Amino acid sequence: MTLAETSANFLAFISENESSSLQSGRRAHEKGLLLLTEYFSSNIAPGEIMPARLRDFLGRWYVEKACASRRYDAESDSSESDVVPAPGALLDALAQFFKWADQQAGSDLSERSSAVLMELARGLPRALDIIDVLSSWLRERGGAFGFPEFLTSFEEGGHSEYDIDTPGSVGALEGYFRILRVEGSSVEAEELISEERVWPIIFPPEVAVLLDDQYIINLELVRSPAGWRIEGCGFAYPPGTDV
Repeated sequence: MTLAETSANFLAFISENESSSLQSGRRAHEKGLLLLTEYFSSNIAPGEIMPARLRDFLGRWYVEKACASRRYDAESDSSESDVVPAPGALLDALAQFFKWADQQAGSDLSERSSAVLMELARGLPRALDIIDVLSSWLRERGGAFGFPEFLTSFEEGGHSEYDIDTPGSVGALEGYFRILRVEGSSVEAEELISEERVWPIIFPPEVAVLLDDQYIINLELVRSPAGWRIEGCGFAYPPGTDV
């Protein structure tokens, strides 16, 4: 049975069992399964969903989809159907769907996916919080933010650096930065492509408290006397995401 067929049967099961605890989360299940079939293929069998691709679906693809949806919703009169489910609701919906699918097919999808879902239960909401808070801070300050268009060089899969004021000295950096160390509002991070360590990046305190090791953030940085100043941001991803 295909993913599309299994999803439809699962939603029908929820509708037919109104006393089920799943009934109250039907909208989240509908949206979550729609995203799942959009990322994968509606024609694959649920048992073909491998942990590595499930992690990419949640840690990268969903993050970008959720951020685009939030921005679209904030800037227009979009309907509720345009908005993706919250990360907690999505993870719960997937866990319940995988368990139900295993019962129907005698597969082990729930067991194979459990480690990914547990890992992202904290990392996924935190990544979205980082994006929201940092973007709001930049907006209030008048900085650049976007998902992901403000860093056009990233569309080609690269990063850039250019000189400002001091000849021969790199004055600005753009890239995907993995968080390595947080000391108050000062953060050390590694640019993923060059593997260059950058210190200190000055984050607003309300963002710094959200940061842990290994979160990945899309940043535009400019050198200042106090350290590297954030001039723009794109997405933030949970630890371990392949971007």
